[in-house]
Amino acid sequence: MQPTTNISVVGEAIYPHLNKPDVRFNEAGEYKVTLKVAKSDATEMLKLYTSALDDSLKLAEQNHKGKGIKKAPKPYTEEGDYVFFKFKMKATGVNQKTKEKFSQKPQLFDAKKNPIPLSTIIWGGSKMRVAYNLVSYYTPMLGAGITARLKAVQVIELVEGKDSNLFEKEDGYEATPKPEVISNETSEVQESKDF
Repeated sequence: MQPTTNISVVGEAIYPHLNKPDVRFNEAGEYKVTLKVAKSDATEMLKLYTSALDDSLKLAEQNHKGKGIKKAPKPYTEEGDYVFFKFKMKATGVNQKTKEKFSQKPQLFDAKKNPIPLSTIIWGGSKMRVAYNLVSYYTPMLGAGITARLKAVQVIELVEGKDSNLFEKEDGYEATPKPEVISNETSEVQESKDF
């Protein structure tokens, strides 16, 4: 059964790795973003997460005959007036059932549901919604919990890097802009109904 796709409220992106996977702690790569949401706006999301966490714990208890199952860390933290929701997606891996290698990346949309060009780099501080699945897991070491699997992002307000003003213009080498290559995945992106 396909997990339900949920859509977050609008929040502020913290340390987004949406254009390129983060390979710092995982060489297979991971796309991820933490979404900073005001607690007052996060009520429905917190209810959804709590329900999914309870279901994960019940499932683990059923599968392990009621042995003392502990709760794994939550995929969010609460600090002051904000909740920080963590979303992630493996960039590459091996399908456990078919044993086939895969690579994937999140779909990126603008506020009007148009695919974002590959050359657009999304920085922290951007305002966005996230499409995600809540997926249960259990490990003896961590316990029963859920992870929020990133599917797609809708950028409402874009913050991009602006490091191009570090230097003065000089005579010399000048790069010729190449036309942007759009992969086959873009056609699939345009069909998405997540937002």
